[in-house]
Amino acid sequence: MPDNRSRKLISLWKASAIILTLAVLGLMIFKRDEPTPIEAEKAAPVEKIKTPKARTKDPFSPESLVSQGKLIIFGTDQPELNEGGRLPLGKGQCAFCHLFVAEQKSDRCPDLRGIEARSHLRPKEVRYQEFSNTYAQESETDSGLKPKAKTGGEYILESLYCPNCYVVEGYGLPDSGGQQSEMPIMKRMPWQLNDFELVAVAAYLQAMESPGDFSKVTVKQDWERYFNRELTLPEAEVSLTISAESIENTALISDPIEVIVEKMRCFVCHKIPSVPVAQTGLIGPVLTLKTNAALRLASSEYRKAVKEGRASASTPKEYVIESILNPSAFVVSDFRDGMPSDYSRKFTVGALHKLADFLLTLDESMVEKDPSEALESLDEDESPNPKFN
Repeated sequence: MPDNRSRKLISLWKASAIILTLAVLGLMIFKRDEPTPIEAEKAAPVEKIKTPKARTKDPFSPESLVSQGKLIIFGTDQPELNEGGRLPLGKGQCAFCHLFVAEQKSDRCPDLRGIEARSHLRPKEVRYQEFSNTYAQESETDSGLKPKAKTGGEYILESLYCPNCYVVEGYGLPDSGGQQSEMPIMKRMPWQLNDFELVAVAAYLQAMESPGDFSKVTVKQDWERYFNRELTLPEAEVSLTISAESIENTALISDPIEVIVEKMRCFVCHKIPSVPVAQTGLIGPVLTLKTNAALRLASSEYRKAVKEGRASASTPKEYVIESILNPSAFVVSDFRDGMPSDYSRKFTVGALHKLADFLLTLDESMVEKDPSEALESLDEDESPNPKFN
């Protein structure tokens, strides 16, 4: 049996154990009344984070105008030359004729490199003053404007609204004595650029040689001073994103003739008497090929091209197809070589023959006729050559 001392030690140990247990339980209960760090975070009042309202981008800011102008010109904000030396084309089709970079294959219209600096000099030239004197009494017929640019921005705008108000020397139509421009009025069919779009194109031209620097973009003020009214957005403008109208579309046999002409951008350079959209092209020959194809085949210039191995057509239809697929084979007198040479990748065989057959129905007597008359003569739902599918 344990002695008294042992019994006292056992009792003391039991008492200590009981006290320690009670202390631990008390501590646990006390701690439980306090929130855990996670509970405390959840319980704390949450201060709402105020999200700043997105700022509406000012469509008339120099940066916005330049960005939109680039899209209208190229259809993309990263234009690159293709293998044929061509830049992509946007709604304005500007790069089809104008030079923007050194390696580009486009020289039909004035070189636009350095245009911002050059624009300030144009209104001071003797040649510009001669044009001003020509239209001093009566406005230029097509645009209804008179040459009156005082600043570089006004000159760039004037050249878009009234190409005949000043024609760069060497770029006038051959039979106009240098007084009429090859360039169409961009507000009209088929481009139909509105005032905002034309201002955006001019803004890009002012800034293109100094990327990121918009200090030279004065075109909005220039436009308002030139036309003496405030520039506003078109009423129907929902989005300022300009959709690219790419020349890479493929012409299909199922396409109506007018659609093929639009897809392939024939109207940019050629007048086609029978197609409503193709009434302004002045850069290439008028496409009255029922009259002209046979004459060109028989010409000494074409026979020379055959002898040199450049051309090989022996029938009018072969000539038309050759002129589309290999335009450098024979260049019509008084016109420059510059037609795109990649149409073999843009036409289906059926569409190519459909267009060739159609062009061979057009003669010079149709030049002054209603453009809809010839289209009615060809059933657009059927191919003249059903075997090409």
